[in-house]
Amino acid sequence: MLTKNVKLAWHFFKQEYQHSHQRLLRLTQGILLLFIVTLSQTSESIQDYLENNLQGLLGADAVLSQKQALTADQYAAVHELTNKIVVTQQIQATLTHNDKWQPAKLKAVNNSYPLQGELLTSLTLQQQGKQTLGGPKPGSVWLDSRLFASLALTIGDQILVADKPLVVSRVLQHEPDRLMEGHNVDMRAMVNTMDFEALGFAPDLIHYRYLIAATSDQISTLLKWQQKNLPAAQVHHKQGAHPLALFWQRTENFIGLASIILFFMAAIAIDQLAQVHIKKDQYFSAICMSLGASKTTGMQVSLFKWLISLALLLPLVLLLSALFHWLITYWLQETFINLHWQFNFFSMLKTTSCVTIIFAVFHAPVWFALHKASVAKLFISTNKEADHWFSKVSSILVLLGIVITYSDNGLLTLMMVAAIVITIGLMILLSWGTLTVGEKVTQNISGLIPFALFMMKQRLVSKSTQIMGVGLCAFLLLFTLMLLKDVGATMASYQRQHDGNVMVSQATQSQLTFIKGWAKQQNIMIRQAKPYMYAKLVAVNDQSLTEFSQKPSDSLATFTRPIRLHWNDSIPQNNKIVDGQWWQSNNKNWQQISVEQEVLTDMGLELGDWLRFYIGQQSFNFEITASHEFKPGAGSITFWVQMPLAALPHIQSPHYSMASIEINEQQWPLLTNLWQKFPTLRMVSLKAMTDRFDAILAMITKVISGFSLMIICLSAVVILASINALESKEMKKNSVVMSFGFSQSTCLRLNIIEWLVTALITAIGAISGTYIAGLMIYQSQFSLTYKPDFIWLIATLSIVLIVVTSFGVYASRKSLRSSVRQLISAN
Repeated sequence: MLTKNVKLAWHFFKQEYQHSHQRLLRLTQGILLLFIVTLSQTSESIQDYLENNLQGLLGADAVLSQKQALTADQYAAVHELTNKIVVTQQIQATLTHNDKWQPAKLKAVNNSYPLQGELLTSLTLQQQGKQTLGGPKPGSVWLDSRLFASLALTIGDQILVADKPLVVSRVLQHEPDRLMEGHNVDMRAMVNTMDFEALGFAPDLIHYRYLIAATSDQISTLLKWQQKNLPAAQVHHKQGAHPLALFWQRTENFIGLASIILFFMAAIAIDQLAQVHIKKDQYFSAICMSLGASKTTGMQVSLFKWLISLALLLPLVLLLSALFHWLITYWLQETFINLHWQFNFFSMLKTTSCVTIIFAVFHAPVWFALHKASVAKLFISTNKEADHWFSKVSSILVLLGIVITYSDNGLLTLMMVAAIVITIGLMILLSWGTLTVGEKVTQNISGLIPFALFMMKQRLVSKSTQIMGVGLCAFLLLFTLMLLKDVGATMASYQRQHDGNVMVSQATQSQLTFIKGWAKQQNIMIRQAKPYMYAKLVAVNDQSLTEFSQKPSDSLATFTRPIRLHWNDSIPQNNKIVDGQWWQSNNKNWQQISVEQEVLTDMGLELGDWLRFYIGQQSFNFEITASHEFKPGAGSITFWVQMPLAALPHIQSPHYSMASIEINEQQWPLLTNLWQKFPTLRMVSLKAMTDRFDAILAMITKVISGFSLMIICLSAVVILASINALESKEMKKNSVVMSFGFSQSTCLRLNIIEWLVTALITAIGAISGTYIAGLMIYQSQFSLTYKPDFIWLIATLSIVLIVVTSFGVYASRKSLRSSVRQLISAN
């Protein structure tokens, strides 16, 4: 029986293959499948890359790293696990040569380095690297190729580091322990351990890494020992996760969350097409039932036909996804060096199966209608019985499931979903209000515009759906092109006004004292300076951080590293209290903290929770008694976590400061001397910050532009699907108009008016939605007022009007070209 139904479904499919509703359904499914399969393949490639990066560039079986050196007892405990340990020291420094400077990681090694893998160096940039045993000799420094070129060096040149001359003797081509630990790979330099000690860096600025050769059992023992004795230290090992695995998972979550718009638009398109599919399938099922077939046969034929359509679509989707996967892989090679294209069959199968289930939920109204229908109702083909509320609720649940699955930042997710819901509600309100009021006001006026408004009012539900689909596309494009542009300009302007043009992100107390005297001597203004100490969050309410929060988030990723902990008895001028109560200066209870409100939301923390921080070599418990957020107008230096001044006597840890200064163009060369004296001083210019910010925005814009291309395609499908669903009604309308003696040009003008009204509502809704989203995000993330570029708004409004109207009129050309006889016969 099933075989016969499959054959019947194949026959039915071939008959409808070239019909517009089938082509549009395949196009909708194909676009969404292409996006999801490409994303899953790219994800698998990067996860494999990170795994290979971990295996090949860890430089050991396990690496223990922390800001302090191990004590003699701690080193002895680790040494009991294995006799092979190599110690390296790293520090973030700024190297200078003539009038050039460049931030870099300065690493100190001894003759035992490397533990595993090959160290490759060369005498020129062009020469291929040769294996080298041991690190640089005392008095020498090796620089990687990027740093070597950036400082315009040649072999034999001298550079000054903390006023000590070092000779550039080789180019560093490859380090076996250069594991990617950040989003950007820092430039590198290598010196001998003896020189490193002679440079006299403050011990609290040095990052120690212990490369360990160990078996799996020894690694397990090491992890247990570390969690008990060094909870603030980090251990990476070859059986564990890559340091960037969490970052990439958050990236996937962001893209997956953004795909809610794609699924939403696909649901709209499929819902529109379902109106045509129901009629076709009902008619075919009625014929089968009239010949003695059961109702189940009609449903099976419809299901098999749908599956056949999807199965024949897959080869093309897989071919195109492989091509796009290769292009994305090529683009990502700038960040993930040596990333290779590869096809993962099981990932494709899993992804395709999940998306197929979602498509089935969206297409369920067709089968639901067939299940409820009888032969008489099928021939009558009434739409009143087509109750789709169950399927619509199921579609909403699917979309909510996607949001919950990919959400890793509760506040941003809420804002994104709220912006979409507000935009949809606004467009529904605009479409219903405009058409209802317009039809009422013009009902006693003759002319094409009143008649067009009257006809649109009669198709209010379908027109509202059409406007929603197109409006969401315009909303996302506006959000991408305008909001990101405005973010960069506004942030740069704010920083220039309140933070000067140089930001000091880390200065020791002695460095800050020198900078204050230096600034006074050179007539340089220090705009603000705020102290902090480094603290590592290790537990929440006596639960370890990993136990407390299983889901990746921006805040969790930051808390895996030491954060800046600020102290202040009064509320900073650029902060305001959101909840709770700030401590009093005479309060003896020093175990209190205030946490940034967004962090509380993101991490699921509440007032009254206890956080355990590892500061220096000790752990301290603090109760969350208040939450704060950023307030513009007094500089942008703010902190996630703040504590009372009364806590300082209880905590023995180095103090650092952040500061912002303003220098003029003639004073820039003075920074070279400052960095030569203090190479560990972390300082960045406003131009460098804005350039970095612009680079991030450019990367985000590229990603979202590709995403927007998918949105544009689905918008076109939504327009075509709505036209296809309403084609018979359009023919009836045109037949009525032409039967009264009007020409086809009159029908064309009516059509243009309809699409102009549709485009106008769409544009106003999209622009309003973008403005509301801008207000929400600016206020939440930056506490700034969103000031959009109104020239861009007007230009975008004009473009949306022209594009939507032109495409809508072009897509409706079939009904416009028919004669009265053809129009009547078509009905």
